[in-house]
Amino acid sequence: MARRIRWFPPGIRFYEVICKCSGDEMLLRPDASAVVLLAAALARACGKHGAVRLVAFCFVSNHFHLIVMVLDGPQLSDFMQTLNQQIAQDFNRIRERSGHFFAGRFKPLAILDENSLLERLAYVHAQPVHHGLVERVEDWPGLSSFRAVCAGETVVKVMTSATVGAREIRIPLAAVPMWEGRSARQQRLQRRAHKRVIQEREREKALERSATATESSLPAPATLDPSRHRRTDPYSRPTGPRKRTQQPWAHGSRRDVIAYRDAYSQVRASHRVASARFRASGQLCAFPVGTFPPWIMEARGRP
Repeated sequence: MARRIRWFPPGIRFYEVICKCSGDEMLLRPDASAVVLLAAALARACGKHGAVRLVAFCFVSNHFHLIVMVLDGPQLSDFMQTLNQQIAQDFNRIRERSGHFFAGRFKPLAILDENSLLERLAYVHAQPVHHGLVERVEDWPGLSSFRAVCAGETVVKVMTSATVGAREIRIPLAAVPMWEGRSARQQRLQRRAHKRVIQEREREKALERSATATESSLPAPATLDPSRHRRTDPYSRPTGPRKRTQQPWAHGSRRDVIAYRDAYSQVRASHRVASARFRASGQLCAFPVGTFPPWIMEARGRP
């Protein structure tokens, strides 16, 4: 199956972005140096590409999720190129490896409505619990915006080690749009509601672990130790069966996702016609709005 073309419709402002490590390895394990390097890479990308603003993020050992607000859709690719190149350079060095760091291209999934944005916000923050890494999201030692979002802060702060000269790395956060313009009390209630959703997911995961142990006649699961993830072999892979799920077209109501998919099909057909015309003649021609013409992709070294 051919991979999807890059398409950023002008009316869509929010995307969830997913990047996975090559070979599903634990290259992003949350040791102290990794957290600092990831924070520095994020801060650098945010500073360089002002048209892309972070709403939420969470880095687990073998992949990461971002929710971004995009003022200029095509700049998301530039933002991700800056971020991923910096991460690959830094982590290939500290992990003493070479070659591709990420498995393929990043995956941007459009978020089509406010309810879906809140659902994805909870999903991204709950990643450490979702993957059975810790019992509570707050216990995860890796880089996450969960605490800052729940506290209503606009910056995630990470301190570097004193051995390299202590300094503060500041990652700017955009406000969750549904919470903007409300009174301080209403915003506190919204943040508490978000935290309750996370806590409910924590309880569901705890019950799931207990049920699994009961069905297999195993002892009740021991308390998950958050610190063990800092010692994980970075070249190891997740154990147990791997869940294969089909990538959705976008996040939204069924009707909106179908409309998005149909619009994409039309854009893809138009892009193929324009691309064939350009490659045959070498002359500039009109491409669908929100897509990358071939000469831009070639100039950036992308297929």
